[in-house]
Amino acid sequence: MFVKLKKTLAGLFIILSASSCEKWLDVTPATQIRGEEQFKSEAGFKDALIGVYIGMAAPELYAKDMTWNLVDLLSQQYATLPNLATYPEIQQYQYRATRAIPKIDALWNKSYNVIANINNALGYIDENREVLHPINYDIIKGELLGLRAFMHFDLMRLYGYGNLANRADIAGKLAIPYVTEFKKEGTPQLSYAETFDLMEQDINAALELLKTDPIYQNPERPAGYYDNVNRDNFYENRGQRMNYYAVKALQARMLLWQGGIENMDAARLAAEEVISNSPARLINSESYPVSSDPVLQPEILFSLNVTAFDNIVGRYLNADSPTNYDALYLTTAAASEIYETANVNIGVADIRYNTLLDAQTRGRVSVKLSQNDNSPLNLMPLIKLPEMYYIAAEYYANTGNLSKAIDYLNTVRSSRGIIAQITEAADQDAVNQELFKEYRKEFVSEGQLFFYYKRLGRTTIPGLSASTIIGDNIYVLPYPDNEIEFGNR
Repeated sequence: MFVKLKKTLAGLFIILSASSCEKWLDVTPATQIRGEEQFKSEAGFKDALIGVYIGMAAPELYAKDMTWNLVDLLSQQYATLPNLATYPEIQQYQYRATRAIPKIDALWNKSYNVIANINNALGYIDENREVLHPINYDIIKGELLGLRAFMHFDLMRLYGYGNLANRADIAGKLAIPYVTEFKKEGTPQLSYAETFDLMEQDINAALELLKTDPIYQNPERPAGYYDNVNRDNFYENRGQRMNYYAVKALQARMLLWQGGIENMDAARLAAEEVISNSPARLINSESYPVSSDPVLQPEILFSLNVTAFDNIVGRYLNADSPTNYDALYLTTAAASEIYETANVNIGVADIRYNTLLDAQTRGRVSVKLSQNDNSPLNLMPLIKLPEMYYIAAEYYANTGNLSKAIDYLNTVRSSRGIIAQITEAADQDAVNQELFKEYRKEFVSEGQLFFYYKRLGRTTIPGLSASTIIGDNIYVLPYPDNEIEFGNR
């Protein structure tokens, strides 16, 4: 079981604000002096790392808008929000509406703020390497590099182009700024190809360093290898940190996003390493207490601890009150269609329908993130194991090994309680359709469905009228105006 992070943020140096352009980053001699003091000790590096996770857990980022709220609204799985709600323009893709602008801009600004803090710590870690135990150096630097890639990749998925496999011209276009230094000067945009190269460099370096991670099994380590460095329990709860297998899962995501058979094959290999070697395992719905652990902790590869999470998520999960305009729920009809309840051996048997959705007055509400006495408190999953099965299945489905693809999909379906299995007679189109169904069923409240649609360049999205034109107008979020003013395109 993962529990709350015990490490507190003591004396953390917080950068006032940061982005890729100089408007958002003020590097002065005073801040440099504070940074030099911060990183004179091992404790300073640990505090800085935990500060990064705390920054990521802001409501503008992964505690809300980068996961179950804003990004999920873009996938159209929730009922239509009324005009009196807070996010209706976002759901309607009116990105430059007055109320939408600050929400979309905050994703960009807060993300680059976190990246600036990452880069500040990375800027000192080699310079002051002598203050760090070699194990701490490897793991802290590995986590920071993995987090830098993670943050940039999500910015790319939101503010960059999708369907890359079918758009060869995109490789040479300018992508989001990939910032690798803590400095006042702006970071020039590079091409998509060059930006993915930087991302891959960070991921590969992180993976090499994180072979020191306690979660990475190395039989050659002597007994008591971590005793000296883990006296403060700093390396407990690795599922709440950017551990080795979280970086490997990120690698699978990143490679799949780029598309093409070679990248898909590499993504499949990364995903299968996670499936085979990580401590995460699919639950058995027949024996696992799903109702008391709706977030399904054994399947989590990477999550964040969100302080007072109920204060952020609580009111969005109340569809009983007719005046709670921000409630997020699936209509009864939509839930029945998504989970195929007409077939009792599929929908009615599926824990994602019968346990993880709560029937309320206005519709069915996801209870994955409900903060009650029976569920783990303050945990927001960012990567979970079923996604790795889907990545592997997609590769096999599109390279002719349908039996292997079906096996991966049926494994997840069985863990969810589904009785009816995909038959071996299913052809490629049928298998890909089942994969599409799984993405819709699995990722409610997790913020991944929109990225699935965008990656494939789907021209239809369930929940939108057939007359809606779906392309970059919907899939690409606009840069903040001040970024354009400073030359970013």
